[in-house]
Amino acid sequence: MKKAPETKPQAAGLDIRRVSISLVEPWEKNPRNIRTVDFERLKRQILRLGVYKPLVCYEEGAQFVVLGGNMRLRALKALGLNEVDISVVHPKTEAERIEYALSDNDRAGFYEEDKLAELVFPHAQEINLGEFHVDLASSVDLGKFVERYTPDLTPSAASSEDHEETYHFDIVFETKELCSEFLALVKAVKTKFPDVTIGRALTEILDEALK
Repeated sequence: MKKAPETKPQAAGLDIRRVSISLVEPWEKNPRNIRTVDFERLKRQILRLGVYKPLVCYEEGAQFVVLGGNMRLRALKALGLNEVDISVVHPKTEAERIEYALSDNDRAGFYEEDKLAELVFPHAQEINLGEFHVDLASSVDLGKFVERYTPDLTPSAASSEDHEETYHFDIVFETKELCSEFLALVKAVKTKFPDVTIGRALTEILDEALK
């Protein structure tokens, strides 16, 4: 992967503006999405805590396109806000736009679970804990992620009639019951469709998780 150039932080101040929300539009290439249940949760957070950080945008004609905060923009429009605070950035290329979008959502830090528990527990009765989700999983290097999804276009792979499609995915179960139900489903699929190849370690991992 190409090494990022070394640059010094800019000394100029932030370009913060309050504009009509009708002038702000989502980035059509935004790869992020949100489930309905989480979208409703986001709206409730905004109603309770207010708007405390601007959207990251760049100018395109008379409009502003959001690079950071597309889900919040959707929520703010759904809540009927007329104006919104934006932080205007000035990317010169499409690659720089992508960098701003990635940076705004970059999980650079992580929660120390014991300290998080110690922080929250004394106030557990005051905070609606179900309204907040925390990510305790490790972050993924983008370079390695892209390599996983780069198609193999070598002649042998592209032209082989016997080429098998394989799919890789991560699964997170919120409860042990859901894990158990998924295991039963996997076993049922393997029984009904013996030609479908499922990683042999999958059922072993699920069985172990349920012990």
